[in-house]
Amino acid sequence: MSYIGHPVTICCIAGATAVTGFVKDMPVVVFGGVSIWITMLVSTLLKRLTKRSRPLTDYVAGMRIRSFSFPSGHTSGSTITFGLLAYLALHFLPVSFSYAIATVLALVILSVGISRVYLGAHFPTDVIGGWLLGATALTAVILIAGPLQ
Repeated sequence: MSYIGHPVTICCIAGATAVTGFVKDMPVVVFGGVSIWITMLVSTLLKRLTKRSRPLTDYVAGMRIRSFSFPSGHTSGSTITFGLLAYLALHFLPVSFSYAIATVLALVILSVGISRVYLGAHFPTDVIGGWLLGATALTAVILIAGPLQ
């Protein structure tokens, strides 16, 4: 699950979302894609501000790229990304299918966060902070973008 929430994966999905919105002339979807990148940037800035060390685990010892722990970038990125995709699914897909998609995406968000603690990459509070950051960004996107047609 950590691979699904990896920042590179999240940024690629954000790009695909923004491009799709641009091609389909849907500025709200473009805004959502760009907002994912902004959320990832905010997560990185918060890591540098808080400078919280990661847990002392074998997983962290083997990490190629070192970064601070709070908030979890995987978790914040997956929360806004898959939350936005669920929101779009609920508005643009047939009702029965959209609920199934939204449920799966909610489970992905939950699983990415749990996997970060399970692997030893983060403390539980880092993941909770990531969920809160992602949910706050998602809420802002939905409120700023307004109702979807």
